[in-house]
Amino acid sequence: MSEKIVTHCKDCVFARADENGEQNGCGLGRSEVLGISSTQEDFYLLERFCTAHRPTEWVENLRFEDQLMPEIVVLDELYPRMGFFVRLNTDAKNAIVELEKTLKSVACASHRQQGYPPFVVVINDKVEYNEEIWALFARLFEKGETEYSIVQLSHKPEDLHDSVDEAFIHAQNGWIYLTTSGEEVPHDLIDKLHKMINVHMKQIVMVESYNDFDGLMFPAFLFKFLNGNKSKVFQDESVLSGTFIEKMKQAQARTTNKTIYTWEEFNAS
Repeated sequence: MSEKIVTHCKDCVFARADENGEQNGCGLGRSEVLGISSTQEDFYLLERFCTAHRPTEWVENLRFEDQLMPEIVVLDELYPRMGFFVRLNTDAKNAIVELEKTLKSVACASHRQQGYPPFVVVINDKVEYNEEIWALFARLFEKGETEYSIVQLSHKPEDLHDSVDEAFIHAQNGWIYLTTSGEEVPHDLIDKLHKMINVHMKQIVMVESYNDFDGLMFPAFLFKFLNGNKSKVFQDESVLSGTFIEKMKQAQARTTNKTIYTWEEFNAS
């Protein structure tokens, strides 16, 4: 059985102590959310891993104005990076117009990332649209701030999720959101995710799509670890088969923690 990952609050700048030097709280309120396993050497041992643990040196290296508000600075550091896979609906009469609508909503949802998402991938099954797609990229996203790419399919896939494996070669660290041209990405998407995972500390690993493809959201590292929609072969030669979603749901069934959310649950959180 793997050892449970915990966090010791010793030497963390956000640990709060009483007059006797014993910890009695957390500047971010995380001890209440993560749970206190025990107290060691006058400091808490939290029941879960805390991504906000920062040593004194971290504060000392901040600009003076940031040293006055380290709680805000650390949450900004933890703000999720979100990339987007956009499927071009080539059956639509105004395919490029609908794509522009979706890409504009992508830029709007990424406003906390200086208006630019880290990466955008358009999945296209008709090569004649490529020139117009590149023109949209150049107009809507600043090269250097956003890595944009086209995944050219040779044919329309029977299962839309198969195209995600091909698009994943362009993925970066962070989260990935799937959508289709004509759809609009919620403007507060990343803010809501940030609140869930960094404030309320929900152990979210996937938000299910609302129509089989659109709205599916997940961390890139999990897609890579599970080998996407292909079989995963472990070092002991055991094999985990099924789609990425099926493998994620199998993992959910083996834990008592809620890690997969519907959009109704995500929006209500």
